[in-house]
Amino acid sequence: MSLHPDFSRFADAFKQGRHQEALERIDALITANPQAAALYWHRANCLEKLERHAEIAATLDRLLALKPDYAPAIVKRVQFADLGLDEDLGELDDENATEAERARIDAEQRAQALAASMRNEAELRRALAIDPNLVDGLFLLSNTLRYRDDGNSQVAEADALLDRAIELAPLRIDLIDARASLRRSAAMRYDNGPDDADTVKTFSGLRYSRSRLEAALADYETAFALSDEYRYAVRKGMLLHDLGRYDEALAAYDEALATMAADDPKRGFILETRAKSEHNGAGEREQMARLIESGLIGDGKNRKLDEDIAAQALIAAANAIRAGKSVSEAIESRVSDDPDTLMATNIAQQILNVAHEPPPELEIVDAADYPAYQRRFVDAAARDIGALGLRHVGDAEAKGLFLMLGQRVLLRFFADDTGEIGVASFAMKPKWPGLIGFLFLLLTGKWRVHRMLECVSQFDDGTHLSTQYDNPSVFEFGGRVQIERLPRKTPMRDLVARHIARVAQHKLTHPTHVAMTADDLDGMERRWREGQRVKRDYRASIGYITESELKRLLGVHHARFGDKVKSQLALLAEDWAGRD
Repeated sequence: MSLHPDFSRFADAFKQGRHQEALERIDALITANPQAAALYWHRANCLEKLERHAEIAATLDRLLALKPDYAPAIVKRVQFADLGLDEDLGELDDENATEAERARIDAEQRAQALAASMRNEAELRRALAIDPNLVDGLFLLSNTLRYRDDGNSQVAEADALLDRAIELAPLRIDLIDARASLRRSAAMRYDNGPDDADTVKTFSGLRYSRSRLEAALADYETAFALSDEYRYAVRKGMLLHDLGRYDEALAAYDEALATMAADDPKRGFILETRAKSEHNGAGEREQMARLIESGLIGDGKNRKLDEDIAAQALIAAANAIRAGKSVSEAIESRVSDDPDTLMATNIAQQILNVAHEPPPELEIVDAADYPAYQRRFVDAAARDIGALGLRHVGDAEAKGLFLMLGQRVLLRFFADDTGEIGVASFAMKPKWPGLIGFLFLLLTGKWRVHRMLECVSQFDDGTHLSTQYDNPSVFEFGGRVQIERLPRKTPMRDLVARHIARVAQHKLTHPTHVAMTADDLDGMERRWREGQRVKRDYRASIGYITESELKRLLGVHHARFGDKVKSQLALLAEDWAGRD
């Protein structure tokens, strides 16, 4: 049976996406055949494609007046009947409105929404009585029952209706996506009951039902298989991460990335999310630790004393997170409300900072951007050291140490012709206890600018030679870490000359030892890091601090803080076990 030519032209226009033309042709057919109920159905579909949603209900009313039991029209009528429902009463924009007026509007809106929900339920049940296998009707009724705002949502029936819709339409991705999202939300445990065999506890402290997470995962796997859309692979990755299946999570993220263009702006988010699952889930801990530390860096300005004390506690919390503690556990165990415990944590963290100094991350800087007292000292050092034939390598800041130090420090580097001897000069004000060497000043109140000149050579057997001015640090080194301190009144050129002599003597005594060379800032960075490694190993080998060092460090405060510092040090040291 051939179609009417005008209807065939309408059908062609609709199929080819010319929906405005299709609407005009169907309107002409309706004018000629106003009692043809089917034409109103096609008109409603045109309006939906054109997103003229407000006109759909009226069109379906005309259809249902002609054919009251047409179930698909009943369902679509429900779908679009309540558009603009909240606008009927309007919003109360008056800032001076009373609480009573606002409560009245809210109550009226709730009553109107509930009435609409009850009406929609009745209509949908009528449609399903006519056609029990109407997928959209099942889905809409499921949502109507689930989200009813009267405290009596019927979740069990809503779930059964959605399951039935998916059973009838197993290729409908929107239905599978909806169920996966619901299952993911339902997996969250809000109760205070004990964990059981089905409980999954994430790093952030959230608790989930494992079985429900796995059910949501199965739906997202189906959705990705049907659509190949990267968003479903990403959701798979997130669920696998929460389930502790980190390698599978990485594979899921890789599936998502494989479907995306190289310049897709969303790749950055996926790569960042993927990083959480790296190293058996340690990536998430690292991200959270860095988030805490980024708050300490702030705008890059120097920290005040009280800020630095709190900062050290947060650095300790960040390290605890890296070691596997949850966020809540890390904060509770590392950040105390008790002032003495907070100070003890600060001191213990500073002791650990000596051993676990972060990589310097040297960056070239303009000396003019630093305080005058820092520039005056490095300029003086340049004059004296230059007279010995050492050359200026560069001016830099150790950006990696700002988190620990809490202030910006200008470093000026020099090297001899062989590159085996490096010299660093800097000056800083101990207004905070950022360096452990200044902790003595913090506790005794001896505040003054600290000027430092250090000569360093590093050998391939791990021997670290350092010649420097005497300073307030109470820490002693031994083994391969050989530090010699000269009186502060020693001329700079004499200090450098002494180091040159020490290097010559070491090479004479150990002719097979080869010194590292550094001719630029990259070389200085490498030598600095190697020195950090051998000093870290030594400090760890003695338990980070000896009792005599601790007594000298705390002085008259030893009785008050000694035991607390040792207790906090033991606690914080656990966070470094196996990390270096």
